[in-house]
Amino acid sequence: MEAVNVDLNKDVNNVGISEETKTENKASEAQKKELISLAQYNRALLKHLPKGFLKRDPLRLMWSVFFLGASAAIVYSFLNYDLPIVLKLVLALFMGTLLGGNAFLAHEVLHGSVVKNKTLQNIYGFIGFAPFLISPTYWKFWHNHLHHGNTQLLYKDPDAFPTKMIYKRSKFMRWAFKFTPGSGTLVSYLYFFWWFSFQAVLNQAYMRFGNKMWAGMNHKRVTIEFTCQIALALAYVNLVGPSNWIYLVIIPFMVQNYTVMSYISTNHNISPYTRVNDPLVNSLSVSNNPVLEFLHLNFGYHTEHHLFPNMPMSKAKTVSKKLQELYPDRYMIMPKRKALKLLYSTPRIYKNRETLVHPISGKEYETLNKENLS
Repeated sequence: MEAVNVDLNKDVNNVGISEETKTENKASEAQKKELISLAQYNRALLKHLPKGFLKRDPLRLMWSVFFLGASAAIVYSFLNYDLPIVLKLVLALFMGTLLGGNAFLAHEVLHGSVVKNKTLQNIYGFIGFAPFLISPTYWKFWHNHLHHGNTQLLYKDPDAFPTKMIYKRSKFMRWAFKFTPGSGTLVSYLYFFWWFSFQAVLNQAYMRFGNKMWAGMNHKRVTIEFTCQIALALAYVNLVGPSNWIYLVIIPFMVQNYTVMSYISTNHNISPYTRVNDPLVNSLSVSNNPVLEFLHLNFGYHTEHHLFPNMPMSKAKTVSKKLQELYPDRYMIMPKRKALKLLYSTPRIYKNRETLVHPISGKEYETLNKENLS
């Protein structure tokens, strides 16, 4: 759900790889010894968690009644009533929150934690990600396969930000950097409101073709789903009419993107690269206002999700408590507002696995770790 992909520029796969690989091979063995694999955590945690906590939870689909029903009611009210401007604004903001929450539900469904039937998973994934113009087939390959399988691994995780060497040699990265949190530009404060959809559309419309990273994806299916979503979006825009575009298109689009992207960025983009997929090192859980955690389906508990991707997120807080008990010296969680502040006070380019660097000023910063968490 994500950041500036290293695969967004086709040239990135062909520049500086051998040099970067040499640098990676010289990396500190200390970090490698300290890291714990996903399988090791799973074995340890399963001994202490309630039996059956990974069981699918079809009742989670009831959230769709709320998310989609309330969104439909908002659209209906705009089309049939003369609403005051203040109420229009409130409803527009709420609709964006609803669509963001529905994307979190689609995320769970496509991980298989809600229903087993693949067809039903794809149908709901199509619905949940349609407002973002994201094909469910693309999402599963991008998020489930590439991101979860290679979290914070250089060249393999499409959500990991690039190294300084890639930044220097990639025209796209030099263009994109000014939009990213921590770049120090004014436009970077708009990043959350549009980047998630922009990146996904760019990848689906162009960047996936001819790029080895996407070779294993079903491109034909992605094209069909993506085209259908565009057709639905155009039909929706036509239905609500120009007079409602600000309240029923633009504002919800910005809020839904912020809702999703503000979590994704804090969950990984201040964390180090890791040579072993260690979720307690390369991922961060963020807490939020209880009402927002409820509406956002506990998505902020992201370390827990990476440990058990097929777990209904209703169980995430149970895992969080157990992690605090078993790994108090490793598990990282902080309020989302604090994580956002940290995100904007550090750049998104890596000097090495554990150091962030501003490519223009040259100023360096530590990535997140247990010692500097407080």
